[in-house]
This record gives sequence, C-alpha cells and structure tokens, in this order.
Amino acid sequence: MKYLISALCALCLAGSAIADEADNNLSFAPRQDSAPMTVTSINLTKGGGIITATGEMGKYGRVYTTYTLTADPDGMQGTVLGEGRGALQDGTLASGSGSGAYYREGTKFTMHIFFKINDGTQNLDRVTFDAATGELTHDAYIVK
Repeated sequence: MKYLISALCALCLAGSAIADEADNNLSFAPRQDSAPMTVTSINLTKGGGIITATGEMGKYGRVYTTYTLTADPDGMQGTVLGEGRGALQDGTLASGSGSGAYYREGTKFTMHIFFKINDGTQNLDRVTFDAATGELTHDAYIVK
C-alpha cells in the first residue's frame, strides 16, 4: 500500500512538472482587428456548400479564402474546412489551411477553424456569415 501511494504521488508530481514546462496558458488574444470580408461566391451542394471571400486581414495582407461546409443530417451544424492565401505588399504569399466545426442559428453561420499558417503561426479563427445580409466577418485569435 505504501508503494501504491508513493507511485501515485510521484505520478501527480511528474504530471504537474510536465504541465509547468509547457505554455498551457492559451489567451486567444486577437491577432489583428476583425476583418470584414466580401463574399465572392457561394456554391451549394446537397450536403453543404462552399463560400469564397476576399478582404484585407492585417498581417496577412489581401486574403482570398474558401470555406467548405459539410452539414450534419439536421442541417444545424457540421464540419468546415478552410483555405486561405494572403498577398503581402513585399511580394510574399502567406498560405494557411485548417478544419473545424460550425453551427447555424437562423440565417447566421458561425464557424470555428483551427488554422496552421506557413509562417509557423497558428490561429483559432471565428468566421461569421449571415446568409440574409451576405455579411461575412473573419476574426483570428492567437494560438501560437
């Protein structure tokens, strides 16, 4: 019994030491200002659809994005794949892709996508699209 208690204590201490070494404080601070986007096309399918948009996104420059939504059977939520390319003033091209989930309330879709960017950064992005107004906003929050 004494060995079991010692083993459990050692396991707990090791776990907390490992947790302290890693940066476990996710702040999800905004990477940049909210970016209103212009929807350039919507292609519908039986199981969802594809939304493409463009806009200025701060550090990523002029961005072109594609969101591919696949609905669950109830049509109120589903999965989303995101692709983005950003043309910067210095002539470089940023590239990112990610996946996540979305939900729908009335005509408003809210997507949460975990993006990995080719510069090594990672974002948790929230994209909102209102099908009634055509408004789309893309917010990027810092993960790494």
